[in-house]
Amino acid sequence: MAEALGSAIRVAEAVGQAYEKLDAKELELFEVSFRRQFVLAFPEREIVDIFLRHKAEILAAAMIAKKQFDKSFGGEFPSSGQFGMVLARASYFGIGDDWEDAAPFTTGSPQNWIHSGTTLLGGTAGNPIKIGENAVHCILAIGSYHPSPKIESIKFEIDGKPKPIVYTGWNVKLSDLALKELDKSIILYEDRTFLAKVFISAAFGSSVDDYPYLLAVSFLPEDALRLHDAADVVKAANKIVLTT
Repeated sequence: MAEALGSAIRVAEAVGQAYEKLDAKELELFEVSFRRQFVLAFPEREIVDIFLRHKAEILAAAMIAKKQFDKSFGGEFPSSGQFGMVLARASYFGIGDDWEDAAPFTTGSPQNWIHSGTTLLGGTAGNPIKIGENAVHCILAIGSYHPSPKIESIKFEIDGKPKPIVYTGWNVKLSDLALKELDKSIILYEDRTFLAKVFISAAFGSSVDDYPYLLAVSFLPEDALRLHDAADVVKAANKIVLTT
């Protein structure tokens, strides 16, 4: 764990965001929670390997979350006054009740995926979302739940800066896992803006269904983790995901 902590500190410093190291008890709990949620829970060795490769980045996100929330780390089921670590829900990014709610997509040109104008958020289409004070995310990979994925590529914009596209065609269309690992995790924290668009070939028709999702680890305070209904998650008062 000492090696992972050292790497996590370097990641957090490279991100340039304030952080607070987890203490010995929190690190022990992080290790237990990480193994239970992201190693033992997946029979697919390839998915487990993704989590293990990005472990230092996930720990860095936990340290950023500890500073941002000013709370102690409590694993998957934190106590009152703590924050927890869970797999990302679609509602944490304003998508909908689940990741499938983004479909259908128009083909032949880039289309909004993660943005303020979703049905759930009800903001301006094409505007990025903004991460609230009650969320920190570490995005590891992009996948699809559709039995026959169609997305050719995805483009992210972070804090108004467009990033190089992520080509998903081979990885998602031809792999049984339908998953494209990112070279480097994307860590999102308070006030960062985030926009994602997908591109699908018009060869499939004018409109098609696809169900992209983010394989991501989310950190939220305990009271935010108690929110069950997606419609409650996105309420501005809960400061998890905001429109711009």
